[in-house]
Amino acid sequence: MCGFNIVSNWYLAEDNVMHITLQKRDKGQTWSSPIMGQAQLDPYNADLEQRRLMLQRFQEENPGFDFSQAQFSGNSPTQ
Repeated sequence: MCGFNIVSNWYLAEDNVMHITLQKRDKGQTWSSPIMGQAQLDPYNADLEQRRLMLQRFQEENPGFDFSQAQFSGNSPTQ
């Protein structure tokens, strides 16, 4: 089972460089590493990324509300 949305991904080869865009299947889930076997986020940065994703998700789901000063103390529900 893959962790990204197969339909919403694309790639582009340009000037001998492959550009790949992957869209996560579960928006609230933090990837420890986008490529298996490669370096992983340290726990502090993983926590910061989880909080950033939660803020982004709340803003998308509740346009017009200001969550810039929000304090998060839990995990984001996955879709």
